[in-house]
Amino acid sequence: MRFILYIPFLLLFLIQSCQELPPEAYLIDKYKITGTVDIDPNIKDKCSDGTLFVIVRHGASPQPLAVKKYSKPDFPKDFKILPSDVLMETRTEEFFEGDLIIMARVSKSGSPMPQKGDCESPTVVIKPGQKGVKLIINSIKE
Repeated sequence: MRFILYIPFLLLFLIQSCQELPPEAYLIDKYKITGTVDIDPNIKDKCSDGTLFVIVRHGASPQPLAVKKYSKPDFPKDFKILPSDVLMETRTEEFFEGDLIIMARVSKSGSPMPQKGDCESPTVVIKPGQKGVKLIINSIKE
């Protein structure tokens, strides 16, 4: 008998949850960049402690377009970067067009600026919305 009292609420929930998503939701998923960061086993003992930064640049620009920060990550570390992660709203359009350059850095100091002793991956050229990006941290900054 008590179950019958919940039927109207259940129907209302189902109707609400079946509504169409706004157009922005499709844009976010379409341009979401996903991947994994790992560390080369030869340097893992020197590079696994610190703050992980996954940095995206547009083309050859030295200025980062988007940055994701992970404190004390376990490796391999999955990441995702969304259009909402762009650092400056005036540069959001750059996230949707042309080549993007992505790389990973483990910072001992916690700063995203490269410093001696930080561990880095090579840069990889990707397209907006690319899935399954693999970044391998394999060098220590001198």
